[in-house]
Amino acid sequence: MLRFRREFCATLLLLCVSRSTCLSASLADAEPVLIRPLKVYESLIKGVHDHFNNTCIILFHGTMNVIEKKGLEDMEGLLALQRYLSGSLNIRTVIMDFSMFKDRVGKTYHHIKRPLFVLLNDLDEIREQFISVSKWITMSYPTWLLFLRDGTRFDEFLSNVYVPFDCILMVTQRDSKGTGEIVRDVYQISKEDNLRSMKFGEWNAREGFQGPQLGLYQRRNDLNGRNIRVVSVHDPPVSRIIRNKAGQPSRIGGFFGEVIQLLQEGMNCTFTYMEASSWGTRLPNGTWTGSIRMLVEDKADLAATELMMSSDRLEAIKFTTPVYSTKCRAYIRRPDTTAVKWNTYLAPFAFNVWNAIGLTVVVVALTITGIDVLSRKVNWFPVDLRPNSRSTLSEILFYVFGAFCGQGMEPSPLDPTRLVHLNVHLTGVVVLAAYSAALISFLAIKTFVMPFTTMEGLLKDGTYRFAVVGDSADYSFFQNTSDTVLTVMFEELLARELDLPVNYFDGLNRVCQEKKYAFMTLDNMATVLQGKVECAVEPLDAIMQTTIAMAVPSHSPYRGIIDTKQNLVGLR
Repeated sequence: MLRFRREFCATLLLLCVSRSTCLSASLADAEPVLIRPLKVYESLIKGVHDHFNNTCIILFHGTMNVIEKKGLEDMEGLLALQRYLSGSLNIRTVIMDFSMFKDRVGKTYHHIKRPLFVLLNDLDEIREQFISVSKWITMSYPTWLLFLRDGTRFDEFLSNVYVPFDCILMVTQRDSKGTGEIVRDVYQISKEDNLRSMKFGEWNAREGFQGPQLGLYQRRNDLNGRNIRVVSVHDPPVSRIIRNKAGQPSRIGGFFGEVIQLLQEGMNCTFTYMEASSWGTRLPNGTWTGSIRMLVEDKADLAATELMMSSDRLEAIKFTTPVYSTKCRAYIRRPDTTAVKWNTYLAPFAFNVWNAIGLTVVVVALTITGIDVLSRKVNWFPVDLRPNSRSTLSEILFYVFGAFCGQGMEPSPLDPTRLVHLNVHLTGVVVLAAYSAALISFLAIKTFVMPFTTMEGLLKDGTYRFAVVGDSADYSFFQNTSDTVLTVMFEELLARELDLPVNYFDGLNRVCQEKKYAFMTLDNMATVLQGKVECAVEPLDAIMQTTIAMAVPSHSPYRGIIDTKQNLVGLR
């Protein structure tokens, strides 16, 4: 028994020595995780972090168990780097490999705000893992920093990685002197394009990291002739599809045609045009129609038409910078009947003016009557100058009223009475002229009475049809609204319309051509199209404020440069 124990201990000791020897040999052959001095990592990572104002840092290495495969020295270096970033700089920092990242974080990485992902080396292990992760992660979401050795070419390391146009991926290599670092910005215009690079900044031990002064799309301001697939909807006059001799869309006219022409010149790209039958709405099964569907299915890169921004669309696509804001409301044909207003003949003068005229008539009549009575009782006037007939007060009132209406008065031989007559006629001429001019103006204005001014009134009227553009955000708005009145309108009026207008011009034409037809459109569209339809349309109260913009696919790399160019030409 004792002999067996001795033999077992000897065997175990030999195994331990053998394993230790093999481990030491493998560690000696293994390449280090950190391919730069610790001070270089600390200073350069801090400089990049400060430049982009990242909230956290993830340090990636390519080995699941660093101690077993790389040794204690590499592990101590990683921990020292983490302690410096987390402890000294108070930057949240973690160390992991891409396998751990996929298992523990996965697609919830969007919960991490403005992260900085640092690839500590360019070894084969980390390269293979990086290629795998790049296929499912949104590359433009984090900021990337990749450390390369002197002999590594970035285009070879990233040969199987798609770096989108809006992705910030920096590679750093030592300069020719070996004392500093040159940081380059790497990207692709499209998946088929080669990797492009430009100098992003530099680092040295004395001055630290020095980044660029220009923003991302001031540096990347050129698509180098990249073809952009543009889809639009024929909705004159804001977007008109212009076809070539073969009947294919060749360009876009109208307002949005001018917009994309400015974008084409600013981005240095070409456009291929397509037409959609509608703007697009979401079906009950979750799929989309129209131009939205073409964006979702990656058949188009840009929808250049008046797309209304809505919550359901934001779940499927991304909008560019808003082009304009407007109000949305229903329009009806202006009523033909003219209302009879019995107060029109009194409207030219205010109430106080009428009171003054009436009081003047009474005072003048009393004055003439008083002069007449006084001339008979007092012998101030010769007998032949005294009035032959005696008029009553009521008769004199009618005479004075007639003078204000432009009629003559019975002449009087008395000078005081004549003087009063003169004043009455002069006043009457002025009053009559002013009244006649004002009355003509009032009668010349055609007035009409709106049958209702609200959507609730339209619903209560019960004689009007109501429609919106089919396959549009307008239809989805009524379909999903929580407003009681609008819900009833959708169920009782809108849902019964089997032939909805294809665009705003078609809808306003139907308002003019069909009896009692209400149509919802944008205020600016109604203003532009008013002169192109056959009748005058009248608006109801506004239903909502809406914002119009163009759209791109949800993960489009060109949204940023489009927004930048829109702002430069004043489209915001």
